[in-house]
Amino acid sequence: MKKLLIFTAIIGMFVLGFYFYFHNVGRVRPVENEIFVRSADVPTPFDGARVVQISDLLVRSENCLTLLENVVEAVNILAPEIIVFTGNLFLPEGVRFERDVTQLLGELEADFDYIAILGYYDLEHEDLVRDVLTNAGFRMLVNESIEIFNQSPIGINVIGAHPTNDRRTTERLLSAQTNDARFNLLLTSSPLFSAVSLNYPVNMQLSGYCLGGQDASSLSVPCFQFYNGTYQFADRLTLHVSSGLARFHTFFGLSRQPSIDSFLLIRSGID
Repeated sequence: MKKLLIFTAIIGMFVLGFYFYFHNVGRVRPVENEIFVRSADVPTPFDGARVVQISDLLVRSENCLTLLENVVEAVNILAPEIIVFTGNLFLPEGVRFERDVTQLLGELEADFDYIAILGYYDLEHEDLVRDVLTNAGFRMLVNESIEIFNQSPIGINVIGAHPTNDRRTTERLLSAQTNDARFNLLLTSSPLFSAVSLNYPVNMQLSGYCLGGQDASSLSVPCFQFYNGTYQFADRLTLHVSSGLARFHTFFGLSRQPSIDSFLLIRSGID
């Protein structure tokens, strides 16, 4: 009986420790995922360049500001050339922190550029999100593209998709904005139409958390198979779906730490 009580006490302490860590420490300390992207289409001046993706912050409380402070610190240590934000900045109750979020995002440091797209949650207060991101130094892409150069006439072509795009709209966007002679980077808030990217010269697709605030246990969601992680298609397209920064009030959400994603571009496969 005594051994059973001791065993029960140990298990209880373990469960309480697990809860304390993930509820207090894990929710404000992001983990860093490093992914190597190898392609013959990486321009020589960008060989070894780093792209950092942050996504799905979904600010709703002051804890989110603490998380964002830690994110800024972690990203700046990585010293990226490009920072991208792939959507979903606020929950409705978090828009009151717009000034704090603007200030913190403005402290991010990148050598070349800061680029952002909208997510589904951003559509409810789109003007405010645009203002926050642009005032923080991000360039917004809404079904358009820009090229980023590094003292060279050959740059990286970055394409930003709108979250309401359907398959046909995505096809039109890629048909008009991809460039066969460039390394094409597609930013989308969802990986739902990643199969479309395979029909165009897209080298890399960065998407936000597939289920946009839901838990990944629902098999009814069309993009469940790509809800989180890095996927390689035909040695040409690298798809990465960020698990994002937001925490959700579910069993799986409790144990999932906020994450930022760091991509090292490597020029390879040249004969």
